[in-house]
Amino acid sequence: MRKFIISASVLVVLTGASVLLAQNGAPRAAATTGAAAPKAAFDPHDISGYWTRNPQEFHVAACPDCRDDIGGYGFGLDVPPMTPEGQKRFEANKTGKGFAPDSKEALANPQLHIGRRRGVPPAFANDPQSTCNPDGIPRLLLMTPAPYEILVTNDRVLQFFEWTWAHREIWADGRALPEKVDYVPRWNGYSVGRWDGNTFVVTSNGFDERSWIDIFGYPHSDQMKLEERYKLRDRDTLELQITLTDPLIYTRPWVSSVKVNRRVPKEKMAAGGWVGLMEDVCAPVDEVDIFNKLARDPAAGLTEKK
Repeated sequence: MRKFIISASVLVVLTGASVLLAQNGAPRAAATTGAAAPKAAFDPHDISGYWTRNPQEFHVAACPDCRDDIGGYGFGLDVPPMTPEGQKRFEANKTGKGFAPDSKEALANPQLHIGRRRGVPPAFANDPQSTCNPDGIPRLLLMTPAPYEILVTNDRVLQFFEWTWAHREIWADGRALPEKVDYVPRWNGYSVGRWDGNTFVVTSNGFDERSWIDIFGYPHSDQMKLEERYKLRDRDTLELQITLTDPLIYTRPWVSSVKVNRRVPKEKMAAGGWVGLMEDVCAPVDEVDIFNKLARDPAAGLTEKK
């Protein structure tokens, strides 16, 4: 996700066919698009670097496998049945993403879970993101086109996310996850990692239950546990699959679709002459006071009374 410069000439269009699916920023400055480099030997444990699911934005060769399932960038299509508590929370979460009910897209895709066919105008949604609350994990891992960086140290793997300028620690020093009596819930949870052959396996618990799993408003509780499995397909292609277990909300574990990220060379991470992640902080003064008034509210026909 990118910051947008909004001028008086901006026109916001919201049709009944579909609620806004994604926000696409302009490509970063520069660099000539070239063909993918020939595959070569690589270290299967070298997952450090910048990763994105939208490499074209950085003038890197297109990655068809990086595109997600129909209906938007969510956790996965095989949504488990929900418990009564899970259904209650799901219905309370109003998303501004996905297909609008009764739109031609929704009617043409009845196989999709209702979570992707219930979008409301964003001004009527209650997405925590719209008021700059933290996205948390796993939602941060599903964001596009925002890139993130993985940095491997001796005892930790760190993830830095451009969107919201968030970071996450994955401890790889042999410690166990905390027991519930020992922790305070956190937006990104508590995480430990280990190598299983050429797959980096991350297990997490201790999540703040106020975040959404993805843009479609699927809920979770503080009982949620995640297992993430990262594996390099080749030097520049990283696969991620996540298994979510939350017996308070879902009747069985939920396995995500495979998320494919493409490595972005450091020299192509340029923005305004600076190489690296942008500080894309979700600041209420921008998101609430400006974007909502100039974009979300007008799109829903809401205007301030003078």
